[in-house]
Amino acid sequence: MFFEIFTNPFIISIYALLVGSFLSVCIFRIPYGRPKGLESLEADEDEVSKRKKESSNKINIFFPPRSFCPSCKEKLLWWHNLPVISWVLLRGKCSFCKTRIPFRYPLVEILSVVFALLSFYTYDGISAFIVYVFCCALIVITFIDIDYFIIPNIITFPGMAIGLLLAITNQYFHIFSYPLVPGISQSLFGLLAGGGFLFFISEVYFRLRKKVGLGFGDVKLMAMAGLFFGPSHCLEAIFLGSLGGSVLGIAIIVLSKKGMSTPLPFGPYLAIGIVLSLFLGDNIVTDMFTIK
Repeated sequence: MFFEIFTNPFIISIYALLVGSFLSVCIFRIPYGRPKGLESLEADEDEVSKRKKESSNKINIFFPPRSFCPSCKEKLLWWHNLPVISWVLLRGKCSFCKTRIPFRYPLVEILSVVFALLSFYTYDGISAFIVYVFCCALIVITFIDIDYFIIPNIITFPGMAIGLLLAITNQYFHIFSYPLVPGISQSLFGLLAGGGFLFFISEVYFRLRKKVGLGFGDVKLMAMAGLFFGPSHCLEAIFLGSLGGSVLGIAIIVLSKKGMSTPLPFGPYLAIGIVLSLFLGDNIVTDMFTIK
């Protein structure tokens, strides 16, 4: 009965917009206190941890309870927080200090709606809900990785635990349907295919080049995906993410006139690969290379 209300696209969209607004809060607050961009890669982790601890006493996901402008720190009024609508009404500027509000905020809310509709019209019942929540995690991971070159443990570690718990539950009670794994063995194979494969690539690159080429956050992201969806989706996601990362990454480097050694976040490409695998079918890679 609970999931029957989500057969209405309007209701799905309203809930997803509200969730999307919360995702923007997570994107802003989870890494709050860290340096952005390349400075994040070069920062001393002990100093970053100290700064994070100091800032977390002031700002975290749930405190302060009301949203505020990052520039002038003024608390937002209720009508400033209407998903998408407020950004349009305010013309993309803070009502108090007139600082530009990035288009990222309504974009995150729109992405939340898109993934909600895709999830509930592609999959069934509680499995659709879990896929949507996973996609929400990917949204947060993507934008944090773009800004800070990190994939937060606060998402991946609990995600891995939940994925394994769902697999154990499905092993004995068969509650969840495709694309969630049917049991423990597929979940563990997914862990190896996702996290294990990327960890192997990372180690080989490090031993050959004597520098880190793949962040451990990417390994944890694919380990989490593997525990949820199994090896097939993981390997496809890695292939598609690597393909997209190669093409778009080179384009970004050429357009920005930076060297080939310029670090780029890989998490967003892996996230795109996971999404494509989930919603275009687990034979997408095979179909790409099939001559008809």
